[in-house]
Amino acid sequence: MKKLLLVFMPLVLAACASQAGWQFKDNPDQYGLYVAAANIYMDTPIAVKNAATGEVVALNVKHYGDATGYVIASLPPGRYELQSYTPDGMTNVPLTTANGYFDVQANCFNYGGQYNFGVDANGAPTYNDTTTLKDIEGLPHALREYAQGRDICSAGMGQKNERLAAADVQGQLDL
Repeated sequence: MKKLLLVFMPLVLAACASQAGWQFKDNPDQYGLYVAAANIYMDTPIAVKNAATGEVVALNVKHYGDATGYVIASLPPGRYELQSYTPDGMTNVPLTTANGYFDVQANCFNYGGQYNFGVDANGAPTYNDTTTLKDIEGLPHALREYAQGRDICSAGMGQKNERLAAADVQGQLDL
């Protein structure tokens, strides 16, 4: 059974990733691909709002055999503000701080890094992220392959989005 699971998990991940990335693949000038990892232990959404349009979008967290959840979404370029998440599948936890946003650029693999959600001593939600270019190498293959031959944009929380040309990234990452 374990061997069977090891065979099918990459196929499931690839299918889910391709669904979320099809708009980016088909229309890269109109969409950026947003990818992040999160310590959310259920397949549940993170709600974000497009700052320019006010549209609220659900970024679905998916798990593929381990505790780390992954977000992958084709998004129009712009600033997205974190709104809420549901850590247990039922409780809606608001996420609002001055740095609770990320930017997405079109025709770019926008890497949001590793999100860490928690609770402070008073029970209020806390969250932060870390973004390192080399962390992209640790993403599942089905997500990493979107970065091959693409510009990489840093889509870290509360940070200016910076773009690295594909030619500059090629020698730095093993994708």
